[in-house]
Amino acid sequence: MSVTTFLVIFGSGLIAGMLVILFTSKVGSGERSDLFTAIGTLFSKVIGAFGRMSDRGETPGENKVDQPLPVDSRELRLYESLQVIRNMLLVLAANIQRTDKAASDSSLLLGDVKSSINTMDLPADLSQAHALLMKEIDRVISSNAALKDELAKSQTVLSERQHQIEDLRTAVRIDGLTQIANRAYFDEKLNEIISLRNRYGDLFSLMMIDIDNFKAVNDSYGHQNGDRILKGVALKLKASLRGSDFLARFGGDEFVVILIKTDLAAATEVAWKLCEEVRSSRFHLDDASLSITLSIGVAEARGDDLAESLLKRTDTAMYRTKSGGRNGVSADGAQIR
Repeated sequence: MSVTTFLVIFGSGLIAGMLVILFTSKVGSGERSDLFTAIGTLFSKVIGAFGRMSDRGETPGENKVDQPLPVDSRELRLYESLQVIRNMLLVLAANIQRTDKAASDSSLLLGDVKSSINTMDLPADLSQAHALLMKEIDRVISSNAALKDELAKSQTVLSERQHQIEDLRTAVRIDGLTQIANRAYFDEKLNEIISLRNRYGDLFSLMMIDIDNFKAVNDSYGHQNGDRILKGVALKLKASLRGSDFLARFGGDEFVVILIKTDLAAATEVAWKLCEEVRSSRFHLDDASLSITLSIGVAEARGDDLAESLLKRTDTAMYRTKSGGRNGVSADGAQIR
């Protein structure tokens, strides 16, 4: 090997090693700590916001029964904040992996360069330069090893934070009172199912459920007992549905169900079953035992449906049931008693 070739190989390895050290010094230095501190602070604020929102909760009795609620803006902001933090953590994790690979590649390259130099018959006047080069290579390899240890620790911290973020993302999509999916989660799921239908043609139906005369329950027995009714109805609905069906609280005393791979006729049968299940149950309060009935509307998704059009048809069917005397089912405009 010529001296020129040796210098090219060594220079390439040394530059690669120094670039890794320069690039990752920000990761391994106080700047990395500052970044993690900033993320930790933001993470703590999000957890605090979630706690405050959960403490405030939602009082069902304060909702106007006949008007579905819009998506809670607090839930949307919190979910979006968690999504931003999640994306930041994913980017950091990817950068750590790339940096770890660069450090490994650099160390391997420098090791090859060191082996090549050691097998060369260098002139005596280059012995001092040889010793300095070996020392520098060893230093860079050692720095890479220390960097990899630091990256491994950072990866562990990031993994823990990612798990916490995923847990929080799940929590903010659950209704605090009924412990089923909330409106924001439903909107997300419905758009996802419509996209799948547009791509693969899978049929599904939507069901909207309203508790009959719920305002009278709140007025007569108080909002706390109204909450108990809502919890009881949610449990009864969940127990009566398939695991693949998606149940959510739409707002106030209204629930929605996405019935996967279910046409209008089958969905109507399920709706009627839910009516009978709830009507035959007794909901026990402190000083009373109530019988509850439901008004349900059902619609099958069409090829040209967007979320808004499908919801409108289902909502119209439900209000047809209510106008016809409640305690029944209407299938996309045709009431079934």
